[in-house]
Amino acid sequence: MMEIDLITSLLRSYVSNLSDEAIQLFSSFISLKEYPRDHIVIKNKSQAKKFYIIKSGIVGSFAQDKRSEKEYIRAIHNDKTIFTNISSLDKDDNKSVNYYKCLSKCIVYQGSYPEFIEQTHLNHELSILYNRILEDALLKSQKRIDELSFMDATQRYQALKNNIPNIENLIAQYQIASYLSVTPVQLSRIRKKMYSQ
Repeated sequence: MMEIDLITSLLRSYVSNLSDEAIQLFSSFISLKEYPRDHIVIKNKSQAKKFYIIKSGIVGSFAQDKRSEKEYIRAIHNDKTIFTNISSLDKDDNKSVNYYKCLSKCIVYQGSYPEFIEQTHLNHELSILYNRILEDALLKSQKRIDELSFMDATQRYQALKNNIPNIENLIAQYQIASYLSVTPVQLSRIRKKMYSQ
C-alpha cells in the first residue's frame, strides 16, 4: 500500500498547491522497493529509465576513476530525496564510471522516468513539479561545490552531521571519508578533535 501522505508531503514541499489529482497521477507510476546494503541501484551509463524517492536509508552517488579505479562518493542521498541517473546525459564523459549504490538497507519508491517525463508534457502541474525538482537538484549541486571550495574537512563533516546526525551509525567510515574528500585517518583525527572539545 502506497503511503500517499509521505508522497503528498514530499511533492507539496516542491509545489505547495499541487492538486490531489496530480499527486494521484504521480503515485500511479511509482512502486515500493527494498534493496540491501551495497545493491547498485543505477549502473554506469545506464539510460535514465527509473527515478527513485528514498523512503528510508542512504544511497551514494559514486564516480570511479577508470585509470586508478579509485572510488569517490559525490553525493549522499537520504530520506525524502529524489534522484535518477543524470550522468547518462553526458555523452562525452569517458574518464569516470558513475553509479548509485545503497550505503545502507534502503526502502525506495521507484518510478518510470520516461512515463513521468511524458506526463510533464501533458500535465502542467507535473511540469512545474519537474522544474522544481530540477531546481532543487541544481541548488544541492551548487551547495556541494561550495562546500568543497570554501569549507575545510572539519566544516564539511559538521555540515554532513547537521544533515544526517547519526551518519556514523549508518554507513562505513571510509565512505564518509570519501564523501568528505579525506582519508579515513584524517576523518579519525577530525572526529577525535571534535569530540574532545
